[in-house]
Amino acid sequence: MTDRYINEIYAMAQGAFESGQPFFRVHAFPFRLESEVLEKYKNNRWYSFWKNLKEGYDHFAKHKVPPNVDSEKGRYVFSAGT
Repeated sequence: MTDRYINEIYAMAQGAFESGQPFFRVHAFPFRLESEVLEKYKNNRWYSFWKNLKEGYDHFAKHKVPPNVDSEKGRYVFSAGT
């Protein structure tokens, strides 16, 4: 992510909060987490973490709505967002 884009995200978050929105979600991924791309990194030390992130990535791809995210036992848990 470049400074230009982080500044754009910051401005959107600021506008949301100033308008009374109670929270602002940012879902950031290290790269496109499609199966064939992720497979190239199966020997990387972060592979299991990225596989966990892929659950949220896939949820968004399917439903076009960011999922709710919690953590449980050191892993992210994704559920239907609103």
